[in-house]
Amino acid sequence: MPTMRRAEAFRIAATLRQEGVQGVVISGGEPTLLPYLGDLVQELSSPLPDGGAPPRVVLSTNGLAPLKVMQRVLPGLWSIALPLESADEKEHRELRKGVAPHREKVLDLLQEVRKNHERVGVKLGTVVTRRNVAGAPRVLDLIEDSCLPDVWKVYQMSETNYGADNAGWLSVGDAEFEEVVARCQEAADERDVPLRVYRNADRAGTYFFIDPDCEVVVVDAGEERRLGNFFDLGRDDGVPHAGLVQPFSNAANFVGTYPEARRGQR
Repeated sequence: MPTMRRAEAFRIAATLRQEGVQGVVISGGEPTLLPYLGDLVQELSSPLPDGGAPPRVVLSTNGLAPLKVMQRVLPGLWSIALPLESADEKEHRELRKGVAPHREKVLDLLQEVRKNHERVGVKLGTVVTRRNVAGAPRVLDLIEDSCLPDVWKVYQMSETNYGADNAGWLSVGDAEFEEVVARCQEAADERDVPLRVYRNADRAGTYFFIDPDCEVVVVDAGEERRLGNFFDLGRDDGVPHAGLVQPFSNAANFVGTYPEARRGQR
């Protein structure tokens, strides 16, 4: 996939800081492949000139980057988002191909964060598909009490992009998804971990993405919709976008997924 050029990434970072954006998730693709990632995290998270709070920066990563890369990035993060798809090794391997031992690397990184970067929150993500309905609810069984995440988020697979191409053999229906969610909730309650649920029906208006080509993407009527160049949207002749991002839902999604609660309570 193409990557965002450094100059454009830092121009976007400056705009977000200037406009008082409170939370930024750096995702991908795989963002740890960006050669300037450490500098970008530092730029976003450094104190504002007027002394105000900078954006809370989250890194959403597959967890495979070398530890030395992560150690340069972690000090500037508010939270890190890591994937674990199943407690069953075979199920997990089918969903995370070509990167063995992916599950063990994620668990090692989780332990590193808890041991040496205590102020960084952890969101654990699990996408429910046909391939992991049995093992997804048991993901927390892999994690010792001292390393439990601040939030466990269970995702319904979105049938867009990769999901649309593979929906026939991966997607589960709403009823089956809710059955898996119920089992995940029982497991989360047993370990005292807050559970959040991502449902396709709730996506609209909740997300504001900026693609590597600086195009803004939102979710509208269940579909991802490109609105135009990020730097053009604020102009009088820019692409209309009122109502396509609902500020309350957008903020609630961020705060609910990357909360301040539980920090320092471990």
